[in-house]
This record gives sequence, C-alpha cells and structure tokens, in this order.
Amino acid sequence: MSKPLLGVLLGAALGALDGASAWLSADARPIIVTIIIGSTIKGVITGLLAGLIARWRQSTMLGVAAGLVIGFALSHVAAMGQPGHYAEIVLPGMLLGTIVGFVTQRYPRAAVATGAWLLAIAISGPVLAQQTPADNLAPIAPFIGRWVGTSEGQPGKGTVERDYERALGSRFVRVRNRSTYPPQDKNPKGELHEDEGFFSFDRSRKRILLRQFHVEGFVVSYVQDLDSKAGTISFSSEAIENIPPGWRARETYILHAADDLEEIFELAEQGKDFAVYSRTRLKRAR
Repeated sequence: MSKPLLGVLLGAALGALDGASAWLSADARPIIVTIIIGSTIKGVITGLLAGLIARWRQSTMLGVAAGLVIGFALSHVAAMGQPGHYAEIVLPGMLLGTIVGFVTQRYPRAAVATGAWLLAIAISGPVLAQQTPADNLAPIAPFIGRWVGTSEGQPGKGTVERDYERALGSRFVRVRNRSTYPPQDKNPKGELHEDEGFFSFDRSRKRILLRQFHVEGFVVSYVQDLDSKAGTISFSSEAIENIPPGWRARETYILHAADDLEEIFELAEQGKDFAVYSRTRLKRAR
C-alpha cells in the first residue's frame, strides 16, 4: 500500500472516529452528521499530506512535526467562530495529525502504536467536551444558530428573526429577537418588538435561568421549570420589572426537530391563570 493511500485511509478512519465521539457531548448531537463529515474530510486531507511527505522523505521527526502542524491548521480553521469549543476541536485534530504523520513514516512497523493512539483520539474529544461549562446549558444547546419564522397572537401576525449564540467562554447563551407586526385589523398601527436575553446556569439551584430585556422597558427573570416534558423546556418568571405587581410570565420551547422550534409565550394577571399571548414557529436559517 502506498503511503499517501495509507494516510488517506487512516486519516479518514481517525477523523470519523473523532467526529463520532462528539455524540457524548449533548451540545453536538443535533449536528452530529455534519461534525462527522467535517472531521472525516479534515482527516483525509491531513492523511494525504502526511503520506506525500512520507513518500518524499523518510524522517519520523519530520512526519510527526508536519502532521502536528497540518492537524493544528485544519482544526484551527474548523474551530473559528466556536471559541467555547476551541480546545475540543483543535487538540484531537493535532493528535490525529501526529498519529498519521508517525504511521505513514514508520509503516508497516507502527501497528501497535496505531492501536494505542486510536484509543487516545477516541476518548480525547469527549473528555474535553465534558470539561466545558456549556454542558450545563445542554437543554438549550440545540437552539444555537440563526432562526426565522412567524408569530401569531395578541399583537397579530408577524415575522420573527432570532439568534442564539454562546457568549463569555460558553458560560452563557445570548439570544436576540426581533418581531415585526405589520399594520392589520388586530394591530392597526403595527408593531416592532425587540428583546435580548441571557441563559445561564445556577449551580446552587441546578437550574437554567433566563434574564430577558425588552425594548418596552420590561425586564423578566425566569427560572427553569423542572416538570417539563421530553423535548420541551419551560421557564416561569420570578420577577418582572416595570409592570404592575402580580403579573407572571412563562416561556415554553418545544423542539419538534433539529431545525423546527416552537415558542409559546404566556402571561397571567394577578390571581388569574396563564393565557397564551403569542405562538412563534421558527425554522433554522441556512
């Protein structure tokens, strides 16, 4: 077997294994197929380059160093825009490059070392993923990304744009929302509503919190409800600023599919039950 072909096959196998190990991180499960494909492609490119280097010059030190650099470069590009997951993307990529660089130089005498390193790369990604603070926010990790959709309720019918992104070392998730309601019978003047918020994890209560700031001046502090059904997460207000006393609010999110999110927003006056204020249906924007 030629060394470039060996590099391609080994790189593809290690890349697929590295990508599949991301399943152990709840954040990654909604996009696991994309992760596996991307990781496999990185492995193939790394293996091909390492194999070409090994065919050009026989030097274990050169092969390992080149594989390390190539693995770092490709993984760095893949990790751009994901600062909260930088280490768990880059370090396995560097390990993959080191393995392929070594094996293509030492083939066929590196079989035992290859097996040991396969095990190392299989466990390195999940171990790093478990160390990230973002795991505490796993229930809302599938929301990360840009969404567009429609809303219907007391303000009428409108369109919605929303972004969820990690912030401050992935210890928080920031959400930005913009809802536009054109003039209509139910809302003759129309309405533009904007709000921003942060999800965080309270270690003492072991619950996710949501602090939401509205353009109208309302500030709502929510706490995660513990009785939510599978595929659903809801938050009930603990405090609302700049509204008459006694009002309560509740946000319920239902993830129907990886790219299909429904939000139900409810309000309740003092002494009354919750009533639906609006329903929003969002699709992940490509």
